[in-house]
Amino acid sequence: MKNKNTVAIVLFVSFAVTVGILHIVLESATLLSILVWALILSSVVFIIFGTGSKKDSGDGVFEKKELLTITESLREGLIIYSPQFKILVFNPAAEEIFLLKKEEVVGQIIEPKLSQTEKFKTLTQIIFPSLASSVSQLSEINVWPQITEVFIDEQNKKFYTTLNRITDDREEVVCFLKLIKDESREQAIIQSKNEFINTAAHQLRTPLTALNWALENILKLSESASPETHEIAAEAIKVSERTLKITNDLLDVAKIEEGKFGYSFKNVDVVAFIKGIVDTVVPFAGQRSSRITFSHQGIEELYLSMDPDRLGLALFNLLDNAVKYNTEHGIVSVVLEKVSGDDFVKVSIQDSGVGIPENEKEKIFKKFYRATNAAQIEPNGNGLGLFITKNIIARHGGEIGFESHAGRGTTFWFTLPVKTTTTEESASLFKNFS
Repeated sequence: MKNKNTVAIVLFVSFAVTVGILHIVLESATLLSILVWALILSSVVFIIFGTGSKKDSGDGVFEKKELLTITESLREGLIIYSPQFKILVFNPAAEEIFLLKKEEVVGQIIEPKLSQTEKFKTLTQIIFPSLASSVSQLSEINVWPQITEVFIDEQNKKFYTTLNRITDDREEVVCFLKLIKDESREQAIIQSKNEFINTAAHQLRTPLTALNWALENILKLSESASPETHEIAAEAIKVSERTLKITNDLLDVAKIEEGKFGYSFKNVDVVAFIKGIVDTVVPFAGQRSSRITFSHQGIEELYLSMDPDRLGLALFNLLDNAVKYNTEHGIVSVVLEKVSGDDFVKVSIQDSGVGIPENEKEKIFKKFYRATNAAQIEPNGNGLGLFITKNIIARHGGEIGFESHAGRGTTFWFTLPVKTTTTEESASLFKNFS
């Protein structure tokens, strides 16, 4: 019995940890579902190893009320089947996903030829993913549990599946457990949200541009008028420009999530490129009593494949943040250097500002997230700049990160590949962040 309990504990912990990792990667399963999954495994293991004999397997194992109660409470579909693909458990969530009653499925042996039957087509493709329109392996091959992303084009369906196996004392498979999460509804909601943002932002941008132009004219005309009128016009332009930036950022995010954030790569001298962006920020830094320095570590000229408009936006976002959240009379240092055996260049932007609280660092690249101390200093930010910046750097084949100490400043850095082929290979593998 001691050995059986050890096996049960090992399986329970390994499965719980793996599903926890899946939750972090996919950000789709809830903590409750992860805990329920762990309970399912521990219940199954206990039933097999704790109360049954070696002969206990197949249908008899799954007649326990304890297991059925747990499986029926799951929001995700759960299918348990034998090595011969005989369905043993088919929970209510699975009934909803596949539009099948468990009475129609339990006891049925699922074979590939059933994919030709409309009624069992989706279920068969989930049991045998190679039959689906498209399948992506998210875990290592031959490493359990097996995690896959399955697309069924005819129904415009997308599923995440997690497959694990239960073995007996002789390491023989007793049954397989497959968890199915239907992402189709979530994807439809995301698409609908993006379409709304896209449409609303487009509708707002045109009148905002016209308003900004009108206010600029008013500002010029008010120069000869009273100081109060000039001041009001200047403040109105600031509000208009800020609103226009928020609108443009929303459009950029929508394009990123739809995979339509277009790029136009060309060979650009990175030294001159960075110097040009720094020069545009110098006046703003002067208004904030900050100073910007640029060091390129002996690199006088180096051409990289980049989209100067997109990468310029990313660098400007980082410099803008460094100036905004710096201390009075602080310094912003920009450094360009070669790293990784000259295969990459690294751009660092260091400030002497407020820093990022330790408990908020992991959220800093999330959409709409702003550190609490940053929000107090600059209430009007939208929390989209770093999300957009990270996507731009990734699309260029680079990485981005930061080091920060609250009250002592922050250093954001990003890398760019020197070789054009590296950029192209990285770009082809790039997937947008959500």
